[in-house]
Amino acid sequence: MKNLLVCSCNADDRFSPISMYVMRNKLADVMAGVEKMAAHSDADILYLLPEGETVEGLTGEVRHGAVSPTLGNAYAVAQVLSKNLPRPMIQDDFVAVSEDKAVSVITPEVAYMTVTGFQTKFVAVNKGGATEIREVAVGTKMSEVVDASGAKAVLLGGQRGIFVKPSELGGYEVKNDDYSSSVTVYSSDVCMVDTVRNLMKADYEDSCGKCVLCREGTSQFRQITEEMTTGKAKPGDVDLIKDVAELIGIGAYCPFGRSMPKALVSALELFSEEFEAHIRKKSCPAGVCYKAEAVYIILPDKCSGCGDCVDECPEDAINGKAKFIHMIDQDMCENCGKCVAACDEEAIVAWEGKLPKLPKKLTKAGKF
Repeated sequence: MKNLLVCSCNADDRFSPISMYVMRNKLADVMAGVEKMAAHSDADILYLLPEGETVEGLTGEVRHGAVSPTLGNAYAVAQVLSKNLPRPMIQDDFVAVSEDKAVSVITPEVAYMTVTGFQTKFVAVNKGGATEIREVAVGTKMSEVVDASGAKAVLLGGQRGIFVKPSELGGYEVKNDDYSSSVTVYSSDVCMVDTVRNLMKADYEDSCGKCVLCREGTSQFRQITEEMTTGKAKPGDVDLIKDVAELIGIGAYCPFGRSMPKALVSALELFSEEFEAHIRKKSCPAGVCYKAEAVYIILPDKCSGCGDCVDECPEDAINGKAKFIHMIDQDMCENCGKCVAACDEEAIVAWEGKLPKLPKKLTKAGKF
């Protein structure tokens, strides 16, 4: 059986659009590297480019396909060449077959490094809404690659990466690994919960859908982080995320699926107080979330402790007793508004933004 070496430009992370940059700026070395590796395995050569993309000066067979993080996997590439969806196999070294040829896959960066000796690494630096691709010497401190002073967080490795504090960048070196593929700086005014919500939305969209763990995991992560930003999350959601993340890390079919939860879990650990504020206090310290949906609260200076709202609540979300200020449990409240109509004192209102000071325990009416 003949071998087929595919140089895939379609497996880039959203945070590290490196492949086409390398193809257009280092084409001669890329082609030399591909030819060298093909000669070693007596393989035919094929270049897989994103739909609509061309590279001036590129010679040899070229195919096009949609971009997917699975397209570094030989079986996924073989499926695309057979005009099927890009679905990976569990084994990274699985021998895939397409058109009676055994398929192996490399990226343009690996082809380039094969010629130049793996002494440098292409790093996508994302800061202030702009992306710059830099070729950096292996061993360089990440703190020398980008200035993150005054920032809130840094994401190393994009969708498959981890969040770190800016002060920790000096402890990371550029290596020939996924964590060094990109470095994304988040300014001090961002909301980290909203940040991971956007990240989980992207992961859900990029999941190929083949394995249940990644398909359902990305769906759950997207939903839970969305609920965190709209006041609907529950205290147990953090533990649920960690449990599901552990299962995905063990059983997902491809490197994207297995690594995808790391960014979310690392954010939960580094910014636990910010997540806690969103979940338990229904407030956003950065002032980004809760703008679209209000929550109901009981104004302590107006509540007489009559108990009418308790009787009306279908979720048993209101705590209180006669002549004591009543309190709404935001984790149980479904925002139905029935309590508002039941309150003659007009003490229950819809509230947007940061919550005012409210009682944390039963307090006699008029004493708060």
